[in-house]
Amino acid sequence: MRKAAHAFTIVELLVSITILVVLVLLVSRLFTNTATVAMSGNRRMDAEAQLRPLFDRMAVDFSQMVTRSDFDFFGKNTTAPNSIGGSMTGNDQIAFYSTVAGYYPSSTLQSPLSLVSYRINSTSASGRFNKLERLAKGLLWNGASATDAPILLMPLTIGATWPTATNANSDPDYELIGPNVFRFEYYYLLKNGSLSDTPTGIQNVAAIAIAIATLDPRSRVLLSDSQVTALAGRLADFTTSMKPGDLLSQWQTTLAGVTDMPQSAVSGVRVYERYFHL
Repeated sequence: MRKAAHAFTIVELLVSITILVVLVLLVSRLFTNTATVAMSGNRRMDAEAQLRPLFDRMAVDFSQMVTRSDFDFFGKNTTAPNSIGGSMTGNDQIAFYSTVAGYYPSSTLQSPLSLVSYRINSTSASGRFNKLERLAKGLLWNGASATDAPILLMPLTIGATWPTATNANSDPDYELIGPNVFRFEYYYLLKNGSLSDTPTGIQNVAAIAIAIATLDPRSRVLLSDSQVTALAGRLADFTTSMKPGDLLSQWQTTLAGVTDMPQSAVSGVRVYERYFHL
């Protein structure tokens, strides 16, 4: 007797292939999501790893700031007895004296003070455009040099003597300290416990709150320089109506609403805030 032939029908084959395709798609989606989560985590860890030494450097600079009334301080909306820094829209700039090491001219008569400044480079032709820079200019004792500016007391101001510490011009003593930082904002915690952007002298300030936004290199290459500048400009300035945490909350809300730039790049922006006590 001939054995009956047994085989799969066309319907069974189609069902099997469909199930196999669905399983492959599910596994592929799982791997894609896992890779996305891992990449996002790596970006955050990379950003935080680079920010740690930056914040450590700032902590030393601000903790050793000279806050005497006869020394100038260039800051946002500062008033007498320190010089007036004026209102600042967008990225801020700050300059002050601090008892930290700096880059000294060719002299052995070094003082214990340096002029320190932080700013976002705004020169488009520079390789540091839209990146955080730090100036640490070592100062000499008075009378030590006929050409290099020494330690200066009020009414001589930082802006009049070292204009590059308070403007956007280049200076060889500036160093790139935050290559991922494209937004730099600060405000003051006063000794009475209130937040302000207009202190009546640095002597009334207990701490300076620094808020920054960073963009990792892989996300940054997806944006042009003009887009990075525009993105920084959309992140709000501090206002006196804000409470602790409000500034970063507004920044995150703004970033979530950006639709005219690659989302893969905007999602790489990280925002941080830290108080540095004087």
